[in-house]
Formats: sequence, structure tokens, C-alpha cells
Amino acid sequence: MKRTLSVLIIALLITASSSASSFKVFYNFKFSDGSGPNGDLIRDAAGNFYGTTQLGGKSNRGIVFKLDAKGNQTILYTFTGASDGGIPIGGLLRDSAGNLYGITSLGGDPTCSCGTVFRLTANGSFKVLHEFKGGKDGSQNQGQPEVGLVMVNGDIYGSASFGGVSGCDGNLGCGVVFKVTQSGKETVLYRFTGKADGAFPQQLIRDKAGNIYSATGGSYIQGNAGTLFRVDTTGKLTTLYTFPGGAEGVSPRWRLLRNASGVFHGVTQFGGNTTDCAISSVGCGVVFAVDASAKEHVLHTFGKLIGGEEPSGGLLQEAGNFYGVTVYGGTVNSACTFGCGVVYRLSNSGKYAVLHRFSGGADGGFPSGSLTEDAAGNLYGAASVGGNGNGVIYKITP
Repeated sequence: MKRTLSVLIIALLITASSSASSFKVFYNFKFSDGSGPNGDLIRDAAGNFYGTTQLGGKSNRGIVFKLDAKGNQTILYTFTGASDGGIPIGGLLRDSAGNLYGITSLGGDPTCSCGTVFRLTANGSFKVLHEFKGGKDGSQNQGQPEVGLVMVNGDIYGSASFGGVSGCDGNLGCGVVFKVTQSGKETVLYRFTGKADGAFPQQLIRDKAGNIYSATGGSYIQGNAGTLFRVDTTGKLTTLYTFPGGAEGVSPRWRLLRNASGVFHGVTQFGGNTTDCAISSVGCGVVFAVDASAKEHVLHTFGKLIGGEEPSGGLLQEAGNFYGVTVYGGTVNSACTFGCGVVYRLSNSGKYAVLHRFSGGADGGFPSGSLTEDAAGNLYGAASVGGNGNGVIYKITP
């Protein structure tokens, strides 16, 4: 990591296009009602938002919350960190009956405390569907908020950051893709080896046929820069693209977008610009497209500090534009030595604009997760710090 004064000065002298937008804090957490919101918000037809915080609440192990269209909060569940799990990560999945599903990164099995898959019904009934054992079934211990769940024929599919086959990240394992039924039976569909198939699977998406798509963050064994893959409901994995690294990006993260033509859009955490990046010597990430013939196109390269560095959420696409966030860059001050992140817009033609630079104060800082849109086109997201000190949910009108 290079954090030299000369790089910082150069980065600050570089300007980035800014676009007038309306920003407001939609909800300010107070610790008792949650702390450290992370992952994607989801929205129902009535305009309510659902999400999780990693910490806060009665036991300081996180909560599941609902915010109505006016920003009024209801705590739906408070984790204890014991058999029910704790420190929820990633976004929630909501089915047609209003039941919520999610993942915790600790708790569950007392000998492992490797996390759980849970269901919270619309009437408030909570159930642990699976406790990770930390071995071949996977582990969310030390997991990151890039994980997420999808549903196929009533079954829950997800990824575990670790576990499966040993050999990655100090032998914690390279991660798995799993299925959990409503009765709680888990089946591991694929265990990553950390070789050509990559390691550390990310947030899942699905197509109409029930095939699962995602990225791997890379391989610490063979040193590849990450992959895009498809796995069917029988567990057959097909690697669709392997990142070469360098200018094309390193370590694809978060949620992919996939259109009807089979084109993927997403972000990498590293790679790209290694000259102007103040945070990392291996680059601050790119926005990419990979077409059905496995050809990659870099749409934007991060690395000018004022314009944002290191994407920390997937992309939202609307009206010919992509929207996302970075965890660093933007405004540099005493609270944000390398910036507290930005919200950005990227047009299909590659025009990049910053919609908001976080200060780390009342407006929040270090945003994470993909943005969510309401019926009027307003954007909502989570910033893990700032506000009262416990993070905020924010609203932007582009």
C-alpha cells in the first residue's frame, strides 16, 4: 500500500467532473437501533426498505430493520451472537410472501461460530436454517458484505466466503456455493479450489432458468485476478471469464449485472490505474463489461483521489447510466485521510460524474453495498460511519 504525500498532492490537484444532485440523510442510526449498516437495501412494493446493521442493538451483534417511505424505522430482529448468529453481512432476500432471508458472519454452531443462514417471516418469527460448521460446508467467519442470497424454486442459494477446500487465506478455505431448503437441509453445490476456478465467491445473481452467476475475488494459490462463473442447480461450474489483471482490473467484487444478451457489468476492487491511486500500489479498481464472447471492455478506471477510489458496491443501471459508490476518495479531511468515499454516475458513453463526496461527518462515510432506487428515481444507500457515529442511510436525487 502506498500512501506517500507526493501521491496525495498529485491526486488532490486532479479534478473530477461533479454533477449537481440533492443529498440528504434519510435515517441516522443511534447504536441502540443499529450501528454500521452494510450491504444492499431492498425495497418492497409499498416503498419500505429492508436492511441490516453489523453491530448495535441490545447485544451489539446487529439488527434487521425496516424503514418506511418517510424514514421511520422498525427493528424487526436483534441478534444475540449466540445460536441465532450475529454480525449480519450482505443484503437481505425477500420472497413473495414477505419473508426475509440473510446471512450472519458469526454465531450458530458453538464449536465454530462460523455464521448462519436465517429466515425472518413477515409475522416476526425467526429461524436459523443452517449453521456453518467451518469445514466442507463453508464458513462466513470473517466474511465480507459482498455475499448475498437468491431463490430458485423456493430454495435459498448463497455463497460462503471461506470453508470448502483448505488452502486459501491461511487455510481458512476458498469458499463454496451452497443451497439451503426451507426445511434447513444444506447442499454444497461447488467448492472452490483457489486454482483456475478462483476463490472467495461473491454475491450471486440468477437467470430465468435458475442458473447462478457470480465472480470470484481471485486466487491466492495461482495468483489469478478473479473470474466470472456460472453454476447450475446440479453444481456444474463453468468459468466464463478469467481476468488477466493489470489495467483490466483485479478482484471483481460485489454484485454483477447481466443483461438479456449475456453481457456482464461490474466492478473490481483493485487493478487499473497504478500511478495515481493513493490507496493501493496495485490500482483502485475499474468498471468493466464482459460480453458473451468473453471479451472485456473497461468502461472507467478509478485512481484520481477526488473522484473516488476502490468501488465498495455493485452497479445500479437506470436510463442509460450506471450508479455506484467507492469506499475511499472524494473529500480529504482529518476524518478521511484518503477520503470517505463517493457516489458516482457513469454513462454508457463513459462520462463519469461524482454525485456526492462523503465528509465522514453528519452525511456519513465509507459507503458500502449497491444503491437501491425508488419509484421516483431517487437513490438510497448505506454509509457505515458518520451521522451520530453509527452510520446512516442516505438519499440522493440525481
